[in-house]
Amino acid sequence: MFQILTMLLLETHLSMVSALFTVEVPQQQYVVEYGTNVTMECRFPVNGSLSLELLTVVWQQKRQGQSKSKEVYMLRNGKPFLQSQHHDYIGRTALLHSELKLGRAILQITSVKVTDGGSYLCLIEYQGVDYKYVTLEVKAFYRKINTQVIRKPAEDKFVFMCQSEGFPLAEVFWQNEEKLNLSGSANTTYTVTTDGLYNVTSLLTFKPSMSENYSCVFWNKELNGETSAHISTSDRKRKLNPNLENEKRDDFNSQTEALYLSTVTTSRDSESVAL
Repeated sequence: MFQILTMLLLETHLSMVSALFTVEVPQQQYVVEYGTNVTMECRFPVNGSLSLELLTVVWQQKRQGQSKSKEVYMLRNGKPFLQSQHHDYIGRTALLHSELKLGRAILQITSVKVTDGGSYLCLIEYQGVDYKYVTLEVKAFYRKINTQVIRKPAEDKFVFMCQSEGFPLAEVFWQNEEKLNLSGSANTTYTVTTDGLYNVTSLLTFKPSMSENYSCVFWNKELNGETSAHISTSDRKRKLNPNLENEKRDDFNSQTEALYLSTVTTSRDSESVAL
């Protein structure tokens, strides 16, 4: 248990008044989308009017699998005390002071990151001490897919690439215009960004027909949503410079071409995110 919690709970056992003090939470779980803002709340009795100088509010966060908690925000004796605030939250958190007189300790986090997800402790000391936990779940849909096509003339092959970022980890499926599943021929890898997003890249190498359309689909099972991008081998011809002389054009075609295509990206999310 947190060190500050241990000290404050010791005070509770030594005070009869503390037994009457209870912190409540109107909502136990919050689900938000990456990059948006969130407000989380716990409530406490003010007994008519609030003496701000007697109030201490502590918000701390702990992610699953981590042994240590992060201090998100602290109000001590009615004043912000941010010396021990974790660097992940500097400049992104606030306690709505206007709501304190109503017995509402509302924490606001802006530009939510995936790493903000986890369990949050709300501890209040005011003529007694108590605490409650709430959870924050962050979702990030794979809304934009970046595409690239690389031509390998020497091998008479193409490499199609689809890349996108989101959370949780998505599966990538490939298919041609006849809806034939080509995923078995794809190589899909991922890395994790500093914000906790999955950066997923999928490569499909094949020998195409003269003109054929292909699709990559990012399927996020946990969000029950998908995003797809459509690319075509015929787009390559439109990217070649028609003003090149034949000799130069042949030389141009003999090299490996990295061509960035303007593709159509569509999303289908079967559930909305509660903000």
